[in-house]
Amino acid sequence: MENKNKIRQTLRQKFLPYLVLKAHLFELPNTSLNDYIEELLETNPFVDEGNVVVYDMFDYVPDLTEEDIYAFLKRQVEVSNEEEEVKAVANKIIDHLDDCGYFDVKEEDFIKENGISKHLFNKALKFVQSLEPAGVGARSLSECLILKLDDEIGELEKRIIRDALVPLMKEEYKLLIKKYGTSEEMLRKLHEKLVTLDGCPAKAFKNANFVNRFPDLIVEAEDDTLKVVLNKSSRKVIYLVENYARLLTQLENRITKEQLEELLNKARWSLHAIEERDNLLTKIGERIANENHDFFLSKTHSPKKFSLDEFAEEDFDYSTLSRLISYKYILTPRGLFPLKYFIRHKNEKFDEEVILNRIKEIVDKEDKLHPYSDEEIEKILQNEGFNIKRRTVSKYRERLNIPNSSKRKKGL
Repeated sequence: MENKNKIRQTLRQKFLPYLVLKAHLFELPNTSLNDYIEELLETNPFVDEGNVVVYDMFDYVPDLTEEDIYAFLKRQVEVSNEEEEVKAVANKIIDHLDDCGYFDVKEEDFIKENGISKHLFNKALKFVQSLEPAGVGARSLSECLILKLDDEIGELEKRIIRDALVPLMKEEYKLLIKKYGTSEEMLRKLHEKLVTLDGCPAKAFKNANFVNRFPDLIVEAEDDTLKVVLNKSSRKVIYLVENYARLLTQLENRITKEQLEELLNKARWSLHAIEERDNLLTKIGERIANENHDFFLSKTHSPKKFSLDEFAEEDFDYSTLSRLISYKYILTPRGLFPLKYFIRHKNEKFDEEVILNRIKEIVDKEDKLHPYSDEEIEKILQNEGFNIKRRTVSKYRERLNIPNSSKRKKGL
């Protein structure tokens, strides 16, 4: 048993650098991935350059290169389905975030300054914490890491991160096992997850050109058919130099051989991770396009969104999905959207398209002599499990060009 644990530990240590690299590459959008490839070509003798893939069809894409973290977050707020009062407070919270994306303000002062209730503040902060990049809106490093892992971990793991992060990162497992009654296996897995995370969610936005002006995915429309294309615009094609790899077996200098083996491993890992990133990203784009055919062709009002659970059922774990959709855009016949726009989060109580269709259905079937008021529609929807307010019902009714109840009655 002891030997098995040692073997397991050795394998973890061997593959941990790959897991960290893979997590990093999955999160990169086009521009940053291209920068990584350029650096790899300059520093790694086992990587060589193929032909550059160039597209000239994206000149009309909005230039997002100067977008900072605040604009990026506020644009997500703008397109969300959240209540207007929550969105207003969320924007104020965003204005108070520091360079790393942390909310480093005393809650009592913020609540007093803005004349809002603690309940509304908590609701708005939770909403901000659901935005991309994961971890934004956190009030501490521990909370940031918990937000990044979210549904990947259980309550015990969250408690350990919150209350015992330092001993966990120092791998003081015996102490933690005694205190929390857990296993070393669980602690090691949690540690492996944590070392792949960056504690500064807005770090990439400190560089002015982080957000790529080119989309990562393109949805092309031909007649009534949609096709998803992975955008490799200006990305250099790279491949492994096998001749150099074979030379390793002939080296006698141990130090030189070990250094070159590290470079060879990094080259192989990078190529594999980039290929896997591209394949999974394309799969996500195809799923989004298939389910949003009518939305992209402007036949419906709102998009079809997916929960993390729905993607998890298709062999996407939460961590992988979160990294793949981070900072990425999809260009569609209807415009440019962040991929995360199509992911429904926990705080989103309903799918907008579903609620629009349901309101229309309720009105179509109502008694024309006694049409439902917005308050009555609100109650019907709440009884069906939708967490929705009257003003939201009114907003959606108006979007459907449905008159209010008195006008519907007069129309008879």
